[in-house]
Amino acid sequence: MGNGSAMPGPPNTSAARVSSQHERLLLELLPFKEASKFHEWLDSPFVRGPWNEFNADFLIPRSGAAAAAGEGPAGIPEPDKPRTAQAARDALNSRKPKFLVYHPDKTGWTPEDHHVRFIVTLVADNMLQNLWYESEWKKRGLDIAKAAYEVLIFLKATLFVDPSPPSYSA
Repeated sequence: MGNGSAMPGPPNTSAARVSSQHERLLLELLPFKEASKFHEWLDSPFVRGPWNEFNADFLIPRSGAAAAAGEGPAGIPEPDKPRTAQAARDALNSRKPKFLVYHPDKTGWTPEDHHVRFIVTLVADNMLQNLWYESEWKKRGLDIAKAAYEVLIFLKATLFVDPSPPSYSA
């Protein structure tokens, strides 16, 4: 990552304000008592790593295609949350190599596969840091996977802030 590649940095302040309601939801879903700890975690390698990979392998190629088609970020597919979270839970529980290897071959991957990979790597990396424990994963794995999905949606929302939001003036 010292190669000067254009990976997105942490969400900017105005983008974070746009997602303040989403942030409050995440604070309820994740084991953080304070927003500052949540933001510190978002900037940590245990979130940035999976996010940078997702961005490079999925968002950048898709956003270029969406822009060329005149669709904007809304044209980037977002898979079904319950199905994606369940697939991530199953992948972690079965130790599925497709999602757990260091550099998987992503040829032919669907949007859902990229979302599952983000969730799997985020959860696995953060279990190593004791954000979640194995016993907690066994009891609440699906809820944790859904919370990780929401983290991804939050990061995408803070990346794609609409520069011209709708005007409500007459």
